[in-house]
Amino acid sequence: MNIFNVVKERYKCAGGYREFLRIAVPLIISTGIGAVEIFTDRAFLSWYSQETFAASAPAGNIYWSTLAFFLGTLSYVNIFVAQYYGKKEYRSIGLAIWQSIYLTFIAAFLIFCISFLAEPLFMNVGHSEVVALEEIKYFKVLSYGAFLAISEAVFSSFYSGRGKTIIVLMIAILGLIVNVVFDYLLIFGKFGFPEMGIAGAGWATNISYVVVCVIYIILFTTRKNNIDYDTRHMKINLKFMKRLLHYGIPNGIELFFDGCGFSIFIIIVGNLGVSNLAASNIIASIYNIAYMPLLGAGMATSVMVGKYLGENKVSSARVSVKSVLHLSYVYVSLLVLAMSLFPDAFIYPFSYGAQADFMGTLKPVVKSLLIILSMFFVFDTGTVIFSSVIRGAGDTFYVMKIFVLFSLFLEVIPAYLNVVVFKQTVFVVWGFFLFYVAALCFSFYYRYKSSKWEKMRVIEMNAIDG
Repeated sequence: MNIFNVVKERYKCAGGYREFLRIAVPLIISTGIGAVEIFTDRAFLSWYSQETFAASAPAGNIYWSTLAFFLGTLSYVNIFVAQYYGKKEYRSIGLAIWQSIYLTFIAAFLIFCISFLAEPLFMNVGHSEVVALEEIKYFKVLSYGAFLAISEAVFSSFYSGRGKTIIVLMIAILGLIVNVVFDYLLIFGKFGFPEMGIAGAGWATNISYVVVCVIYIILFTTRKNNIDYDTRHMKINLKFMKRLLHYGIPNGIELFFDGCGFSIFIIIVGNLGVSNLAASNIIASIYNIAYMPLLGAGMATSVMVGKYLGENKVSSARVSVKSVLHLSYVYVSLLVLAMSLFPDAFIYPFSYGAQADFMGTLKPVVKSLLIILSMFFVFDTGTVIFSSVIRGAGDTFYVMKIFVLFSLFLEVIPAYLNVVVFKQTVFVVWGFFLFYVAALCFSFYYRYKSSKWEKMRVIEMNAIDG
């Protein structure tokens, strides 16, 4: 059988390329849109001032790390939706979504309380006072929109968990447009709007969440969705909440340590000076936008695996994993090639409108770090896909354990030792970070090969009551 026939067969089969692309492409674009929003915020702020740009990544990363625990816990309802949908327990889906929304109120309140710790945190991380004040401002404004951020993820799970990802994409595009417009208006104070600088970037993000959540609520509660999925059944179900938290909390802890570890890493790099921090911020911003398609692929992997496990079709679940790996590495190969041949294209958005002498000192550093980043993506692809498989089956405790241990002992502690104790260069620090990601990749690969995930389910044997 020639290669064309092999690809053709893989394209058409259950769990093949066609199914993955149908689910994943809208998710990849919509998650990429999330990265574009962050990228736009930081690009605008790099034009606004050196201090606001330097503050945007540490403050933004710490906020998203804080949000990640709650987001990872409550958006895990996506896996329940996928497995209920595969098992054809459709009427359990609406009730499951509402239980996650109720828990979102508690999460938002806790994040609001955490926002009061912003000042003592950022004033004591070694950054200049001007940068620290901007970090405090940005963190607090973003915290005010936490309920909306989590709610968006929960409501979108109603669609993505069933593989209906086009709707998620359309709403994400609208959210991006709203965010970019208000970024321009509120950061720079255009057309009569107040000039708010970094606070304007935060408020633009929150405004876009308001628009997106209103649309999701309207669509979610339509008469047809209520008939099919019981989406107006808003009764509290403590039994399901307990089950969601059982599987979701390890997922949330994993995302927290993953994000928090990277945030601490960036903060530690900041002690190497403003220029090294700014160069690392550029690399982090490029990573965020290039990584989001992989994140979308990971989400599609969890949905496909969850659906086939709900149907008890393990062989189709295995096929879907291989399909995702094939296409993901095609993307990464093209990405690495582009980084190698056209590094200036990745730097240009940060150069345009910025101070010429400042960017001139950064370019050589950023170009060297891009080489490390390209190797990083080779391992990160495996990390995302294999962890998504076992997470989609319900093996969230293992994923949590690996991320907690590795982020502490292979990411944060080595960064601290290299920067604070041994006074190493930014390239050595990022090189150790590359080793951390490679270790994650191999750990999740071996767990995947053990096949324990094939026997796991998150849903109960019977539909939830309530």
